[in-house]
Amino acid sequence: MKIVQLCPYAMTRPGGVQTHIRDLTDWLVQEGHEVRIIAPPAAGSNAQRKGAVIELGKSKHVGIHGTGFEISRAKRRNLRGIADEMRDWGAELIHAHTPWTPFLVGQMIKALNLPVITTIHATLPDPKAGGVIERYIRWSAKRLVGRSHSIIVPSEAPLPMLRALQPSLRAHVLPPAIDLSPWDNPTARKRPYSFFFFGRLERRKGVDMLLRAWPHIAAALPEAQLTMVGDGPLRKAVEGASQPGLQYLPSMPHADLVAKMQESEIFLAPAPYGESYGLVLAEAMAAGAIPVATDNAGYASVLKDRNVLLCVSGSAKALADKAIAVAQDREVIPRHRQWAVTQSKASDVKTVGPKYTALYQSCLSRDG
Repeated sequence: MKIVQLCPYAMTRPGGVQTHIRDLTDWLVQEGHEVRIIAPPAAGSNAQRKGAVIELGKSKHVGIHGTGFEISRAKRRNLRGIADEMRDWGAELIHAHTPWTPFLVGQMIKALNLPVITTIHATLPDPKAGGVIERYIRWSAKRLVGRSHSIIVPSEAPLPMLRALQPSLRAHVLPPAIDLSPWDNPTARKRPYSFFFFGRLERRKGVDMLLRAWPHIAAALPEAQLTMVGDGPLRKAVEGASQPGLQYLPSMPHADLVAKMQESEIFLAPAPYGESYGLVLAEAMAAGAIPVATDNAGYASVLKDRNVLLCVSGSAKALADKAIAVAQDREVIPRHRQWAVTQSKASDVKTVGPKYTALYQSCLSRDG
């Protein structure tokens, strides 16, 4: 098969959607398929090409709902040029990711005019939200869901909002496919009472709540250490947090990040809302780090067999109490760790990849 992956975000920026697209693409190529990835460049950068990635248009970074992403758009002549190139290459199928993120993916779907499979990675804005971008996203979602041959959701978390737009919607629940082999290291030695956070430093990821929770954790567990890695609008708050046992690192090479996760005992995931799955949880679990997470719908879908590791969203006290309880129960920690490693395999590309190819083939057979 010849597949076009359409990404609404710059592939050079860290993110779960980008990781899923990249790892699924690598696996598909290994299986003998051909893939092109079309995505906007990073904000302020010129479009370039590297390997399978074709950057198109221009983008601007904006903030909405406590997070940030690119708004991107391509000129008509550039769209036609890439569409002609894809047709000459023999493109058969589009796999579009959150295509209502303004505007590039929707533009490219129209220009290519091929069968479309859509993955919905995030919940839609609340129907009561009245901003221009929110209204556009809801309008675009309804239009693009209607023209998709198949809809994929990483969990059931996005379904209520989607069915509010299209009550008869049927969707395939498929975990995002990521290569977890770099994270798997059964011989890694854990540092007792070591906590880790990795992600964007923003309110949607619960960073403000984590900063409020950590003093309580450190007071109850004087030997505890928390390493936070990431960047974002709350970076200054993290850098200025003079708290015992807290270390902040803005970035590190991926291999070092993996090693740090592998030596950590507990991974803290305090995002209060907006998660449709939780790839970072799967990565942490593959590394043998026990996730302590808030009970938003996406994280709960990953930890559905271990509700004891979930706490109430939006409460710093609940996060602190849960982290302390898990860390103090030394007899149960090995069982949590073994469960985490086993459960993570549900997201591994070797497990999930064949389900994606089966869906692609079904779509092409039906279209033909």
